[in-house]
Amino acid sequence: MPHESSQATDAKPGTLFLVGDVFAEFAHHEGVFTVSQLARLIRNGTFPESTDGAESADGVRVSVGQGVSLFDVQFIRDTLARRGLAELVVIDDQALHTRAGREIAHKHRPENVLISAPRPVGADWYEADLLVDGDNEVMSDHLTGQHMQGMLATEAGRQMFIAVAEQFYLPAEAVGSSYFVIDSFATRYRNFLFPLPAVVRCRVLAHRTPHRTRMTFHCELSVSQGGSETAGMEVRFTAFDTQVSHAKETRAAQRSLQDGVALAAAAAAAEAAAPARAEVRTS
Repeated sequence: MPHESSQATDAKPGTLFLVGDVFAEFAHHEGVFTVSQLARLIRNGTFPESTDGAESADGVRVSVGQGVSLFDVQFIRDTLARRGLAELVVIDDQALHTRAGREIAHKHRPENVLISAPRPVGADWYEADLLVDGDNEVMSDHLTGQHMQGMLATEAGRQMFIAVAEQFYLPAEAVGSSYFVIDSFATRYRNFLFPLPAVVRCRVLAHRTPHRTRMTFHCELSVSQGGSETAGMEVRFTAFDTQVSHAKETRAAQRSLQDGVALAAAAAAAEAAAPARAEVRTS
């Protein structure tokens, strides 16, 4: 996908990166610090250094990567301020202030929202910053090596197409009250996704309203980092009127329950007949 316009795609020369403590292994690379590491360096008087080449007329620039919250950024700023260094360090945390809201991301907890509010970059093209919180639900029980798990890219794509539909395509009265059903969702992984700034993009290939109670979509999505695609997705989904979707879901649940009862009854009958068959074989 084109449109490498986001300020989060490429870092400026000499930029340092701040990542969450959960990505300590990735912070072994030069120019990358975890929140705890950077705070410790500031308190010890070894950051910022005037000879490391990372300073400019604007001071040392720190770009926020993944796993960092606004609370973490404020902690670093407070630590700098106590040593009188606040004016020497510029922390680029702009993306963290634009995290998508509950209404369009369909998440109840902010740490589980993986994207910023989508922004248009062309006709039916949209992009958002990837914003992985260290306490995100997908991060809770799986972290291998230095890269982030692929399910983060998939979930970010899912949140992205919902947010784009909510923000740019659904009628105002339907925003926040529609029910999204995925018809197909294919994902291809191309490269590792690391805890650095990344961009999620969505291209709406087609959308139509076959009935006043629903709108269908066909979209392509990608997660890109440093100008390279790490994951690409293609999705077809339908946004239903909530009342219609609840009625359909209730009927489907009832059918599933009836099927489950019938299956359990059949299993019980088979189990009851088993001893009788065994007795016939041994007589």
